[in-house]
Amino acid sequence: MVLTQPPSAPDDAKTGADEALFDDAFLRKLERLDLLAHKIFRGQLRGEHTTPRRGRGIEFSDFRLYRPGDDLRYIDWNIYSRLDRLFLKLYATEENISLHVLMDASASMRVGDPSKFDHARRISAALAYIGVNNLDRVSFAAFSTKLGAGIRSLKTRHQMPSLLALLADLPCDGSTDFGASLREFSMHARHPGIVVLISDLLGDDQLQLGVEALRGRGHEVFILQLLAEQDIDPPLDGAMHLLDAESGIALKVTVDEQLRTLYQSNFQQRLSRLEQYCVRRGIEYLRASTAISFEDVVLKYLRRGALLK
Repeated sequence: MVLTQPPSAPDDAKTGADEALFDDAFLRKLERLDLLAHKIFRGQLRGEHTTPRRGRGIEFSDFRLYRPGDDLRYIDWNIYSRLDRLFLKLYATEENISLHVLMDASASMRVGDPSKFDHARRISAALAYIGVNNLDRVSFAAFSTKLGAGIRSLKTRHQMPSLLALLADLPCDGSTDFGASLREFSMHARHPGIVVLISDLLGDDQLQLGVEALRGRGHEVFILQLLAEQDIDPPLDGAMHLLDAESGIALKVTVDEQLRTLYQSNFQQRLSRLEQYCVRRGIEYLRASTAISFEDVVLKYLRRGALLK
């Protein structure tokens, strides 16, 4: 639950603000990020990513014991003559890398200054731009109660204007349903790859169901949790009328030191449970505040090596 009371803005004011998200200064930052990404990628180009798979490939990778049904052509008969055991040769074969960016566009993302929604849109655009210049295929989709607007395949930087236009026009409303949204994406994504999930993760509790659906389809999941400073330390005091940003439920509370302490305790426990889940499942997890510039968040993500695996 995210309690807030965001002011409504006229549609024309919203449009002008959204267009400013991707102004010339932002585009220049994208170019600088891409140059830094090339250095982090250490010269790797599209199509050069390799993965250990059985079969023909460019270079030898490893051995493993033969299992019934394996292709007999890849048995190492020299080892068999010495050890009287069947081993299979493994090779590093080329693999196309797909990057899928899934972004939370539910009402709770409006919170913050800058808002989590604006921050998430900039990060999504930056990751997509770097992806089309360094990987093989990029897709984007927004979600809230269900999977929303998206672009299935970006392969060149010339397609970026269509993504920026989509991001600028995205609505930010509704509640969050991770289970339904991520399951829907997992059923329709044609190419397993790296899924970057960008969300505040403060609404629905079905996150694990959605993430396991992605993993079950062969995706490698990276979770980027965006939090506003208001989420971490709400600037509230005294008698308040609060509104749940997603459900619309109104609540009358008196905020005092005891309530703030209880909130902080529950908030930290929630973060801890999420972090423990990611550690148990081997999921990359990064938490960032909107007080940190979007380019610093992206660079931290890249330096974690998530796109190089």
